[in-house]
Amino acid sequence: MRKPSILSGSLMQVHRHCAQELLGTLLVRLVYFIAYPYMVIVFEQQFSLNQLESGALLFTATLSAFFATQLAGHAIDAGNLRRTLVASSLVLGSAIAMLMTPYLAVVVTGLIGLTISTRTLEMGFKVNLSDRAPGEVIEMAHSARYYYVNIGGAIAPALVALAGIHNRDFLLYGCLACTLIIALYALLNTFSAGQKKRNIVLTAGLRIIFQDKNFLALCAFCVLCYLVIHSNDIVLLMLLNSQFAPPQAIRLYATIQIINTVMVVFMYFSINQALQRFNLKQRIFIALGFLILSQVIVSSCSLDSYAALLPYAILLKLGEIIVISTTNFAMEILTPVRYKGAYFSFFYIYMLGMACAPLLGGIFVYADQGNLYFFLLSGVLICCFYLFNRVCASGRLTYSGACHDRTSN
Repeated sequence: MRKPSILSGSLMQVHRHCAQELLGTLLVRLVYFIAYPYMVIVFEQQFSLNQLESGALLFTATLSAFFATQLAGHAIDAGNLRRTLVASSLVLGSAIAMLMTPYLAVVVTGLIGLTISTRTLEMGFKVNLSDRAPGEVIEMAHSARYYYVNIGGAIAPALVALAGIHNRDFLLYGCLACTLIIALYALLNTFSAGQKKRNIVLTAGLRIIFQDKNFLALCAFCVLCYLVIHSNDIVLLMLLNSQFAPPQAIRLYATIQIINTVMVVFMYFSINQALQRFNLKQRIFIALGFLILSQVIVSSCSLDSYAALLPYAILLKLGEIIVISTTNFAMEILTPVRYKGAYFSFFYIYMLGMACAPLLGGIFVYADQGNLYFFLLSGVLICCFYLFNRVCASGRLTYSGACHDRTSN
């Protein structure tokens, strides 16, 4: 009977210390998911681009964001978190305005600015959350952060579906209001004592990272997992848009997101509580099993049938929740305190998987082989078993009970 009170107490403690960072994360994800995924439809309807061309543009935007986060990570380690957040807020506001113009070059520039600024802001919030959260609830803090990531990611598609893609500009004005709140946070917030000015060479953190083979293995694992997860977001919308009329495609996509919302709002912390009996290695293996089953369903069934759509959405979300919350905690354990900015920003190399998803998926969908693409993703997930097992074999996660039972330590 004590576990619910322990869970509630931990959540209250996290929100007491990190409420602003969690709200900022929610707003950033809300803006991102209102603007980014539907660019596939905007590119097709407004600029007559095909899936391959849209995928190439999304690939470029996402990859640009990864390199920008490396510079931001160095700036944060040097004690410039406030400046990083303020600059990113200004870029985000400008990018949203660009997305509302009728000119392709300006829209693409806005798309790049959107991905760069949202990822940089999100990383800044994550670093500050890690600094603020007490050590005994750090895993719960990352779980709470991912909860708000999911809430933002689930509300946004529902808003777009309700407003209609033709009213997207109205929603983008709402995104500008969210950006103003984020900018006020950056200007007025008092940052942690850990954010002191330090002279750190840009390559110092990278040298440490490239010597850390276990952290690199974790990053490789995340690249592949995010390739799969993002494929089931942006590439799935491409596939649905190629198989059905745009209004039906948006309705089916929104239905999946609504299922995600229900699972996150009502089941997220219960799922994480149930997983406490498993070590991180067992959690990851369970999650990969769920993800593989979801890819088999989407590759072999039509998602206009609820008999396929419901189990697909549930299995996918279960796997995603477990993978992302587990890897974020593993990253926290592996990260040296002095190089949090460098490690947290390099961890965004998972964006390489996100960047490749629309490019690779766009090629398959353009060739009318979208279902084959999702089947091949099952093989990618099998490779992930090996990578995470290698991270656990190092023993660096052992002290937390992460990869081994406590009785075996």
